[in-house]
Amino acid sequence: MKKIIYTLLVLPFFMLGISCDDFLTEEPENSVTNGNFWKTEQDAESAIYGLHRLFRTTFGSINYVYRDRGFPFDFMNPSIWGASSNGTPVWTNSSAQLTWEGEYEVIAQCNLLIDNLQKVDMPVERYNFYLGQALCIRAYVYFYILKTWGDAPLIKESVDIGEKARTPWQELADFAIADLLRAKAMLPAAVELVGADGQPITSKQIPSKGTAWATLAHLYAWKASLNEEPELNKLALQACDSVIADGSYRLADNVEDVCEKVIRGNSPEGIFELDYQNISEDDLKPSGSYAAGGFQKWPVEPLTTPSTRRSLLRLNNSTAMAMFPDRSDERRQEYFYQLDEMAQEPVSITQGAAYIRKWRGVITYTDGSDAGRIKAYEDNEILFRLADIILLRAELKELTGDTQGAIEDLNSIRDRAKAHTYTTDEGELKKVIALEREKELFLEYGVRYYDIVRNGTFREKLRGKYKTLTDQDVKDGALYLPVGSKAFNDNTLMKQTPYWFRNGYAY
Repeated sequence: MKKIIYTLLVLPFFMLGISCDDFLTEEPENSVTNGNFWKTEQDAESAIYGLHRLFRTTFGSINYVYRDRGFPFDFMNPSIWGASSNGTPVWTNSSAQLTWEGEYEVIAQCNLLIDNLQKVDMPVERYNFYLGQALCIRAYVYFYILKTWGDAPLIKESVDIGEKARTPWQELADFAIADLLRAKAMLPAAVELVGADGQPITSKQIPSKGTAWATLAHLYAWKASLNEEPELNKLALQACDSVIADGSYRLADNVEDVCEKVIRGNSPEGIFELDYQNISEDDLKPSGSYAAGGFQKWPVEPLTTPSTRRSLLRLNNSTAMAMFPDRSDERRQEYFYQLDEMAQEPVSITQGAAYIRKWRGVITYTDGSDAGRIKAYEDNEILFRLADIILLRAELKELTGDTQGAIEDLNSIRDRAKAHTYTTDEGELKKVIALEREKELFLEYGVRYYDIVRNGTFREKLRGKYKTLTDQDVKDGALYLPVGSKAFNDNTLMKQTPYWFRNGYAY
């Protein structure tokens, strides 16, 4: 694992954290101002990798995992789900899970780059490369914000620092779409990415043309459903086609490779990821701060046993078996450890729960009192991968009347898993595709919840108060998170989401 050098550039609006993957080797500099910084391509590259460090740190936070209300676990600690067993909220206005501060810090760095890159003397294709990355990340973050909170402030420039009201989420979506359309025209394909030194870039955290298309596909599909614009489904479908035809991506050969290679990171199936492969071991998140640290114990984590307690998250054996009923489906044996055999063990040992083992990139302490224990996971956080886009395309083909094409895409993922091909006996194709996304993308962060919201199946699939939400509750923002208290500091224009204001989250 390569050691990363970090530099801090003191800029007028914030500290810009600089990381240098395989890309930066110059000596650290201090007290560089925004006015004299933007000179060479190395300056642009330093700034863009500072953005990537912040993006990884922000979106890799455990608080982001805790926001996921779509986890299919049978037991979820209230601190994770944010609600008691009957759905009563337990988070408060000041809970870290509710603040969008980190997202707007990333947007601020994107804006600084977008506003200043033209000052750098470099070829136009290199300017486009860096600008495209900043545009793509800004769009991804705004898309995440609008899915998570709905209406939110729209900050377009680094000099825009006044009070801000919440902009309708539809306008945020249009702004992000415009960014992505620019980015996909500027960025090379993933297999053509090179750094300032001319060396190939293999990190899937670095946006490419495929990243922009994949984000567009999901954003068009979201707006088509939530804003009742079905014509956007055709644009989402075209975006999926563009990703799949890109030539940079291919499915892993089998499910074992999904766990051992794709989830590990930077594989040909990966499209956009938080990259933990190219950082120093000391900068990895502790295992308890990684999603897998809550999902998994034995047999993945060393020095654990089948009876090691799982106090945060548990998935019953029966739930896992119902989710993966096809015994020929290799995801059943790769995503879980001996599902059928362990179900026969006493509940006093197993807690009645399946043993998940999808994430396997374990790093252990090598000395001291913790020697041999897990230190961290080095698996990347997968934001988009090709299987996701293929199944999204299947969903979109079904919506736009291409039933045969939808079945072919669905079966391409099932064939990889050696699962049985689709038959009409399984029921409505739309629901089968949605379930296939749940199975293939099992526990990958945010996927299931946002799919459920997009498809309007929250009363059917989610627990607690989701089952009794009225249409007015949904219109008033019940499916979003409440806005955290930090957003109200020195901002008299900020308003709480109506549903959450009625339920105890104050202005």
